[in-house]
Amino acid sequence: MPDWRAGLPTLTGTHVAVREVVLRDAPSLFDLLSDPAVTQHLSSPPPTLDAFGGFIGWVRKQREEGKSICFGIVPHGLRHAVGVIQVRSLEPSFATADWGFAIGVSFWSTGVFAEAADLVAGYAFESLGVHRLEARAAKENGRGNGALQRMGASAEAELARSFKREDHYGSQLLWSLSKDDWQQYRMSAGRYSPDDTTEKIAKAIDAVKEQLRTSKTKESPDGPPLYPFFISDQKKKH
Repeated sequence: MPDWRAGLPTLTGTHVAVREVVLRDAPSLFDLLSDPAVTQHLSSPPPTLDAFGGFIGWVRKQREEGKSICFGIVPHGLRHAVGVIQVRSLEPSFATADWGFAIGVSFWSTGVFAEAADLVAGYAFESLGVHRLEARAAKENGRGNGALQRMGASAEAELARSFKREDHYGSQLLWSLSKDDWQQYRMSAGRYSPDDTTEKIAKAIDAVKEQLRTSKTKESPDGPPLYPFFISDQKKKH
């Protein structure tokens, strides 16, 4: 049985670590990922704190069954996750996988996502044995589509009326990233500069610490019901 079914490692970069989401992340994820600026491009996130706790329990069960994994994005200086990156198998061998991601608004355009995505892509290709990573992003999500393109992913198709919005079905772009694409991206001169992001990340950390300090959201109790959720699936009302 692959080692990752027993637990995920912590992967550490210059400004961020990614690790398995844990129950103490539920309050920060509920506060940050429930922001309308984030949810407008995602499947409807778990609607309550307990539901986020149930989501964390569900992704752990999915990992134990060898179906998918979920890393929490934790910038250095924080102990709670400010976003998630999910990877799920589209076939038993995990050679083809689907990934989705979301991160709190404060960390947009800071380089945190780029570093976290690079860490998770590397883990998928080198430890899970993934050959092809697919992603689905709402067509109007310029930030998400741009991030995938900068990583070396290729837009292969437009999936018409594939994502339920509040009052209509919108289109998604289907992106693919191969191990060769990822390796070429890592060697390219166009990758972000860690030195340029330090000040932005420090400000984002301060903003999130203050948001969490004043939040009335408290840590979820143990054992909430499991709550299935994948970021890029059809948007549903729960």
